[in-house]
Amino acid sequence: MSRAADGDRRAFDMLMTRHAGRVVRFARANLGSASEADDIAQESFVALHRNLHRYDPARAFETWLFAIVRNKIHDHHRRRAVLRWVGAETDFSGMPSAEAGPERVTEDRDDLRRVSALVAELPEGLRTPLLLSAMEGMSLAGIGALMGLSAKAVEVRIYRARKALKVQFGDEGDASR
Repeated sequence: MSRAADGDRRAFDMLMTRHAGRVVRFARANLGSASEADDIAQESFVALHRNLHRYDPARAFETWLFAIVRNKIHDHHRRRAVLRWVGAETDFSGMPSAEAGPERVTEDRDDLRRVSALVAELPEGLRTPLLLSAMEGMSLAGIGALMGLSAKAVEVRIYRARKALKVQFGDEGDASR
């Protein structure tokens, strides 16, 4: 990290390579669109590069990086809200379809789609810690540092998110059977 902050291009490229997959997965889980997730990842790494001099080595790099990504996702949602308000956003072609394709999908794939949709509906305060823990393997302390919460508060939010998903998944399953 210090070499990247000193302007070493190779060191920065290594940081990007090491973290790009996780950044894109986190963005995709929050946005639902692969192309939007790629855009957010790119914007995040540009912001990271511009702000390397601000990094505090006393904090975990991963926490700082995901704070940048989270902020870029929030910016994206704000821009979309403004565009919707002025009526400029009408192209939904990049959004995943809620309908199954023409070929039959397996039950596991259908369940995964349903869970992903339910996760997207969770309030941000529950969704973010769940995704960072389950998908990115971040520690409770790391998530807490990112969100300004104690590790115990993060644990409670993850529990509540899982409970909400279990209830919603069960309700949706009962309605469709």
